[in-house]
Amino acid sequence: MYRLLACIALILATVTAMDRVLASALGDLLLRSSDRFMTVYRPFEAEAQPAVDQGGNPGAKPGGKPPAGQEEQPNALLVKAALTTQPRPANGTATISPAAKPASGPADVLVLGNSRADNHFPVSALQDMTCGRALNLGMGGAPTVLSALLWDDYVERHGAPRLLVLEPTGLVDNPHDLADLPLLAYYSPRIDAFVRQENQELWMANHAFNLMTFNNNQTMRLIAGLVKPAADRTLVGAIPDPMKAQLAAAPEEMMTADAANWQALDHIIASAQAQGTRVAVVITPYFPTYAGKLKNFDAFFADLKARLPAGVTVIDARRAVDKDDLFMDALHVNEDGVRAMFAAMEPDLRPLGSCPVDAMASLSGTGNTAH
Repeated sequence: MYRLLACIALILATVTAMDRVLASALGDLLLRSSDRFMTVYRPFEAEAQPAVDQGGNPGAKPGGKPPAGQEEQPNALLVKAALTTQPRPANGTATISPAAKPASGPADVLVLGNSRADNHFPVSALQDMTCGRALNLGMGGAPTVLSALLWDDYVERHGAPRLLVLEPTGLVDNPHDLADLPLLAYYSPRIDAFVRQENQELWMANHAFNLMTFNNNQTMRLIAGLVKPAADRTLVGAIPDPMKAQLAAAPEEMMTADAANWQALDHIIASAQAQGTRVAVVITPYFPTYAGKLKNFDAFFADLKARLPAGVTVIDARRAVDKDDLFMDALHVNEDGVRAMFAAMEPDLRPLGSCPVDAMASLSGTGNTAH
């Protein structure tokens, strides 16, 4: 009997040791993925990051020449400004906006929110618009409480970014949903504690067998990020007619937000402002038919705006896109819709970036999005 128990104990010890070793190796491997969330937990090496010059060209070195042929292809978002730019000072240096100092971490511009942030703010467009390195931490289905955890993890490891773009509709998501967060618990004690609080059984399983932490779809995305660079996550396609008919026939509903999400929003904004980060709350478009079914659509966002502290820029782009073929579903615009949304937001968003002041001068006569 004692020998049997000893054998069982030895087997368990061996399995546990192998689990720990394999999980550690897998965790270290996935940390090298180009996936955006790994940027938070991977040590930042400044020399390994492509610079973004003040003209908005990723990879440009100060004073260096653009890649061959690039001079014939000016940045599309800067063409309008360049046409009316005043001559530069005699010493050849442009006047830079007060926010031009780059952040110490991997991102000058950080995006937080749910899937509407994830799919509506491609880093390529943000970098063109703000002339800074961008990182999108929008997570599908993530309530604002999860965005607060990601914010705290990022700031703790890299310091505050220069600009925070916050898509606020995670307020209406269930604050107890974990979305894709559990895998990140392997790298974050803060997230691990939250998973333990919200789902004790999942937490115990992941700690009993560490490899269970990686038993999810996000692991596959991280592995894909080891093979090729992660691309922008804008959506392709148009909302189908059956879905439009379904939305038209749907009953009215109310937008509600849990107190925990409101508190998380307050925390993110207060923390950002305390560290000198500019905060832009950007409400992205809704499919018009669906917006018409939300009885308190305007009242909800009026309440949101009233709750925000002084110094927060609000860009209300809920109605900036209104054509059916620019939407993927009720809550998301497609890639063409993203371009239309950025064009509408440009007069309000570009000044928050670090582009040369003279390159923004021509925007003063353009129209503004709703505030």
